[in-house]
Amino acid sequence: MRLSRLILSGFKSFADRTEFTFDEAVTAIVGPNGCGKSNVVDAIKWVLGERSSKSLRGTEMIDVIFAGSAARKPMGMASVVLSFENPVEEGTERVASATEGTSGELPDASSNGHAPALLVEPDPAGESPPEVIIDRAALAGRRRALPIDADTVDVERRLYRDGTSQYLINGKRCRLRDIRELFLDTGIGADAYSIIEQGKVDAMLLASAQERRTIFEEAAGVAKYKQRRIEAERKLERAEANLVRTREQLQNTERRLRIVKGQAAKAREFRRLDGELRALRMALAFDQYDDLMLRLEGLTSRLADLEVTRRNAGQTLATLEQAKQEAEIRRGELGAEHRRAESAQQAALHAERSGAQRREMTERAMDDTRRQLDADEQQLAQAEGAIEQLLAAAREHAERIAALAERLAEAEAALGAIGRERAGVQEQLAELRGTHAERRAAATNIDRERAALLAGVESDARRAASMREQLGRLAAKAASGKSERQLATEQREQALSAAAGTRERIAGLEQDLAGATEESGRLFADRTDHARRVGEIEQQHARADARRATLAEMEQSHAGLGEAARFVLERRGRGDGFAGVVGVLSDLIETDSPHAAPVEAALGADLQAIVVRT
Repeated sequence: MRLSRLILSGFKSFADRTEFTFDEAVTAIVGPNGCGKSNVVDAIKWVLGERSSKSLRGTEMIDVIFAGSAARKPMGMASVVLSFENPVEEGTERVASATEGTSGELPDASSNGHAPALLVEPDPAGESPPEVIIDRAALAGRRRALPIDADTVDVERRLYRDGTSQYLINGKRCRLRDIRELFLDTGIGADAYSIIEQGKVDAMLLASAQERRTIFEEAAGVAKYKQRRIEAERKLERAEANLVRTREQLQNTERRLRIVKGQAAKAREFRRLDGELRALRMALAFDQYDDLMLRLEGLTSRLADLEVTRRNAGQTLATLEQAKQEAEIRRGELGAEHRRAESAQQAALHAERSGAQRREMTERAMDDTRRQLDADEQQLAQAEGAIEQLLAAAREHAERIAALAERLAEAEAALGAIGRERAGVQEQLAELRGTHAERRAAATNIDRERAALLAGVESDARRAASMREQLGRLAAKAASGKSERQLATEQREQALSAAAGTRERIAGLEQDLAGATEESGRLFADRTDHARRVGEIEQQHARADARRATLAEMEQSHAGLGEAARFVLERRGRGDGFAGVVGVLSDLIETDSPHAAPVEAALGADLQAIVVRT
């Protein structure tokens, strides 16, 4: 037997699948510090069952999974596979051929020093039934270093980031104990002498005699038998404890048996007395039956007489009920007529008050119109006076303009005379230049005054035209006020004539409004009630939906189940074996709420039992 391969995937610094092949007598792994040499030794110890995270140079076991880097994401699983060559030992095939036909008995596995059979879990595919890996080399008379009839033995350990761990031998799940028993007496193990790591040589040299003895026993093949002895002693201790518990249960059973015997005697006495009681009750019932039959015959004749009397009284009562109903109907009709008369009276009073209010409003509007008309006449008179004043002012301005025009004509005549004299009196030009300039300035001022007077005359003319237009508008407004007054009078007469019809319509509308108000109140109350009920139903639906989602999530994740049941259901859900599993016992039991707690208490841990078809 020799180590042939080591495959690492996601273990510590080995993110990618890495395979080491040991095909030479000596294989060395060299490299600088921190390149992962020690991780190879840690991987071998880990797959052989090392459970101390400190021995693997970590704080917890999950640290062996690749934690990621700047360029890669963390891995979700760490896997290490050790492959061993397991050839048939020389000199055993000849012995097998010599012993095959001599006897039909199978040789004992313990007689040739091999380990006992290993029980391994079923194939993950679920196609084949649970398989027992037996030391077939012992059955065929051939011996192998490992008690598995295969030329290559692959031992694998997997660890997932959620904390679950798996051990596999040749791809089939097994226990850590199976792996340790497989390598007993071979020198291979997490603490065996075949793995010497840093500091292990000094520890072996400085070890005590007892510690060295452990190493020597492992090398000599004694450790396997010591382990078996320890397990046998543990089984004996458990058997003694079970025997003590069985004796105590037997004593309790004998004590209960004595009590049950007394209870059985009491039960037999009870059954005898109960039979006598039933017989006495039957006789008493017969006597009571005869008495009741005699009384029933007498009561039957009396019942016939009472029936005739009841029929007559019923006819009389029916006649009286009919008369009462007719009186009630008449009373209801009179009450309705009374209510209609009262409503008509109230409507008439309301219409009369409405008409009076409208008449007062119309009279106030007419008074306002009269006052507005008087104010307009006063404004018209004031406007006529203002127009007369403006006309007088315009005449005065015209007179002033005529005077200024005469002065301007005189000035122009003087200027012409001066111009005619200019040619003759050139020598007096220098003397008269100043005088001429002054006169010229005076003429310019006169022109400005003339322009200003002309502008004032035009402005006064425009104001006079505006006043005349305003006077025309006031006259038109006075005429329209008179026409509006006549129209208001006609409208008042029409309103008074329409008031009567309006009162009747108002009365009918008020009755309809009362009925509609009552119906609206009833509908609003119904709507409020319906809204409240809808809100309650929506809340119940929301609570039920939340509870359904929670229960569905719990059912999907198999919450509350043990690890074994959850493992089986997950594999079956993925279609990865266990096709014969029907489900969990708790999912196949239906009961009502009051009985759920007693059923759960009665079944206990059996609720997580896996149910299969056979």
